[in-house]
Amino acid sequence: MTGYILLAIVAGTLGGIHVPIKGALGVRIQSTLVATFAFYGVAFLIIALACALLAERAAFAALSTVPSWYYVAGIISVVVVGSSTFLIPRLGAVNVFVIFFVAQFTVRMVLSHFGWLQSPVNPISWTKLAGGVMLFLGALLVVRN
Repeated sequence: MTGYILLAIVAGTLGGIHVPIKGALGVRIQSTLVATFAFYGVAFLIIALACALLAERAAFAALSTVPSWYYVAGIISVVVVGSSTFLIPRLGAVNVFVIFFVAQFTVRMVLSHFGWLQSPVNPISWTKLAGGVMLFLGALLVVRN
């Protein structure tokens, strides 16, 4: 469990860095679309190399058996990354992060409550709801400042 927590901390830290980098790239080259393309281009090359070296071939064959709606995640990813690239120079990295975080927390709390998208069922309790309200109020304080 400790290893998973450390990985989450590292990934969260990197997420805090990569989002402003994307925004800065979009400003530097004056194109949200090209900055998003560059981000996905580099990501594609790295994941293609990792898959070529490490992935089980059966997993690629299994892709043809999953419902097509699973691929919506790719569209969502482009919208999220493109939006953050566009919004950071306009709203600031902290504001974009806080708004995204509260929105994601709210959606994930509902997904977990009902067990949707293969999420383990984790019902919304009064304490979670109170925490969500505090997060929302905290986000208002951060964004309004």
